[in-house]
Amino acid sequence: MIRRKQAASWSLVFLLVVSLILSACTKKDAAPGANEDGKPQQVTIKFHAQEVTFTKEMMQPVIEQFEKLNPGIKVDYVPMTEPTNDEIMKKIDLYSASGETLDVFLIADERSYAQRAANGMLEPLNTFIEQEGFNYEEEYKTNTGINGKYYGLPGTFSTWFVMLNEDHLKEANLAVPTIDWTWDDFMDYAKQMTAGEGADKRYGTYHHTWTDYYTLGLWHQPKNNDIILPDLTINLDDPGVRKSIEIRQQTEMVDKSAVPLVDVISQKMSYRPLYFNGKASMIVIGSWMIGEAGGTDQYEANHKTIFAPIPKNNPEDEGGYAVSSSNYLVVSSTSKHKEESYKFARYLSTEGLSSMEKYLTSWKKEDTGKLLEAIINQTKKPEMVDKESLLYVLDHAKMTSLPPAHPFQAEVYKAYQDEVDLVLLGQQDIDQAIANAKDKIQKIINANK
Repeated sequence: MIRRKQAASWSLVFLLVVSLILSACTKKDAAPGANEDGKPQQVTIKFHAQEVTFTKEMMQPVIEQFEKLNPGIKVDYVPMTEPTNDEIMKKIDLYSASGETLDVFLIADERSYAQRAANGMLEPLNTFIEQEGFNYEEEYKTNTGINGKYYGLPGTFSTWFVMLNEDHLKEANLAVPTIDWTWDDFMDYAKQMTAGEGADKRYGTYHHTWTDYYTLGLWHQPKNNDIILPDLTINLDDPGVRKSIEIRQQTEMVDKSAVPLVDVISQKMSYRPLYFNGKASMIVIGSWMIGEAGGTDQYEANHKTIFAPIPKNNPEDEGGYAVSSSNYLVVSSTSKHKEESYKFARYLSTEGLSSMEKYLTSWKKEDTGKLLEAIINQTKKPEMVDKESLLYVLDHAKMTSLPPAHPFQAEVYKAYQDEVDLVLLGQQDIDQAIANAKDKIQKIINANK
């Protein structure tokens, strides 16, 4: 009797074990991220980006295609309407600090990217890249690595050039510039295209408030082309720094051929209305403007745009160098769906952006010629884009990149810009500006060692 009870007990135990094993096998056989019935779990991730870069209309077909390829992932696009990158990043920081859902978001510049990577806000993507098994350098034009870690994937690709109003160029009887032109030639062109007085004045050029317009003379250099270098060397003794300040001082204060800084600041000016309304004959700008040169809903193209390479400092220098950069698609370290977020960032950085036909991308596998043609043809007046000069610039461009940004890079740039601003406002000379900036930057470096 006792043996029968024991046998029955062992039978029940055996059946229970078998049941558990079968259950486990069933779950194991289900697809990753799937329910027990094999259907994919529904995950929703958010993508934050500045609306001026990606409108909802631009994003909708990209998201639809991604969701078709990844049926378990939904993407909720959150367009941000703040007008500047600084304001965008302040809002992103606020979201992060308050626990707001952040999954994938766009960072516009390398300084902001380096800062957020350093403070732990961004998820390193190395593990995902290794799991996918692609070679980063063979895949992308822009290196987003910081100390061996990739905290983001590069998005749109920008190289810098000069856009010129063809009517004003012909009026001044000036030739279309080539890679041999210098910053002295640029300043001469600006002077000759300047016309009128007072409210009706037309300026030969315009320098925006970004740091880029304070470092123009460093851009012809493939190396040592920033204010501080990777080893924390302060690079303000480089002749290109002095040249950068001289370009601004000469055009704004001596020749009166560029909009003076005081007007730019007080009137909160920007380059698009000045250029498209014919108030500035030429601007130094990035290739994101290719898709706007033929006109947009906001700015009509009333003149044909000629393109020219970035000028070089000296006649003997090699021409054609142009600083190139990307924006950054990053995954928040607080995201609850990091793998799904990575998949979307990866798709957007490749087929997604290319399919938009709005920007050149950092993906090496894009068909650049076909993409360029599509970008131009989507403008309101494609005939207002001089394709010959544009192709000349792109064909002759020697791409250079700024060195990796330090986490405190924004402080360094502000210290330098503040001193140069005093020169442009007539309150100190160039030597004083460089000396003062050196002292300020050294203190910033010491505080961050």
